[in-house]
Amino acid sequence: MIRRLSPADAALYRDIRLEALRLSPEAFGSAYETESAHPVAWFAERLARGVVMLGAFRASELAGIVGFVAADGPKRQHKGALVGMYVRQAARRGGVGRLLVEAALEHAAQSVELVQLIVVKGNEPAVRLYESMGFVAYGLEQHALKIDGRYYDDILMAKDLVGRG
Repeated sequence: MIRRLSPADAALYRDIRLEALRLSPEAFGSAYETESAHPVAWFAERLARGVVMLGAFRASELAGIVGFVAADGPKRQHKGALVGMYVRQAARRGGVGRLLVEAALEHAAQSVELVQLIVVKGNEPAVRLYESMGFVAYGLEQHALKIDGRYYDDILMAKDLVGRG
């Protein structure tokens, strides 16, 4: 089951978010050390404001998450971004990621024309998933992140929701 997370889901969201930051630090701009210092109430507030966070549930376990953020301002309001995508190891290769992205795109199509995302270079399963769903790479940010002296490049991808090509 996929549904939007609410402030009532803050403890579950905090757990999966911190797991994601700890196990895949190269995939996120934020750091485990930063977010782990925040209480559950901070995560509840995050779920209550602008980011639409969708969760994939298997029974009562939160197996994966993806966020959608619409851009601000009249010149950028036609686009949004998928953010914070993470699927727990046990749920990978079972279609959870695809279901999350499909749900996020359905939500996005109600308000934007273009959806962007960033994926770390080298995460081939994620790149294949996004490409299979119509995302196209349009750029590469070299040295986007630096973790423990190692640089990571980000692939910038986008999907046109209105069929302009």
